[in-house]
Amino acid sequence: MEVKRKFFPREKLAHIILTIGFYDGIHQGHQKILTQLVKDAKRKGGKSCVISFVSHPSEHFSGQPLLLLTTWEEKKKILTGLGIDLLLILPFTSNFARLSPYSFVKQLSNNLEIEEVVVGEDFVFGKDKQGDVGWLKEAENEFGYKLKLIPLLKVEKKKLSSSLIRQWLKEGKIEKVSQWLGRHPTILGKVVRGKRRGRALGYPTANLEPHPHKLLPASGVYAGKLSLKENCYKAIINVGGKPTFGDSSFGIEVHIIEFKENIYGETIKIELVDKIRGIEKFASFSRLAERIKKDRKEADRILEGFNCLS
Repeated sequence: MEVKRKFFPREKLAHIILTIGFYDGIHQGHQKILTQLVKDAKRKGGKSCVISFVSHPSEHFSGQPLLLLTTWEEKKKILTGLGIDLLLILPFTSNFARLSPYSFVKQLSNNLEIEEVVVGEDFVFGKDKQGDVGWLKEAENEFGYKLKLIPLLKVEKKKLSSSLIRQWLKEGKIEKVSQWLGRHPTILGKVVRGKRRGRALGYPTANLEPHPHKLLPASGVYAGKLSLKENCYKAIINVGGKPTFGDSSFGIEVHIIEFKENIYGETIKIELVDKIRGIEKFASFSRLAERIKKDRKEADRILEGFNCLS
């Protein structure tokens, strides 16, 4: 996949099959749009193109950073896997936010030969969200593209959306998140030095430093998988504080099952498969060690059959 960060390329690109959106999480609804985009590009002999933004548009208006389901590193990997040809990542500036629907599409058509636009039925764009799919349909002849609409996915009578999945993740509903993302939620980060408390209990942990804009799940203990270089391992992941040690600071600690190597400084990816329990304060360190032993048995049960190398 080719990635461009300038507003538009110098040379006008031909045979573009286009979609536009932030696509946080690239959930099942997004995947329907993107799969159709790639399919139509191949059928027409064109190039599938995603126009997205450096930051979520809501950040421009609220002034507050939005914690995301997918970082750009994760998003690019997923888009590549889906077969997208070209990704244009644009800054969402004040000038951009003031563009009318006509001005925006005019700029697009001046720089891209758009054959088809593929979007969801609820797509809106332009200043104050003045543009919608009705506007795009009416503008087909003037700008020379065809519009293809993808039906919305519904979950319990609600529209599937990134914000809905973010809420589930914050509530620790990992099975729901996994079902509608189409994959397990992941956290990518560097292993940093901790206080080595887990080692003293007989369960050494890797302390993970995630991306600062990554949305993390509800506090709790999770069964999951850890990817390091080319290998995958079963793991128990503690997200949140360590109340038994009198430590309320939020962190991520990973006990890698049947693993004893030193991985300080390594970048690892963890996948959350299911929640085992909430965070608890134990009367003693020995009680905590007993509970971790039970957590490991529960993790083995949850992860039975998962294809991980030990």
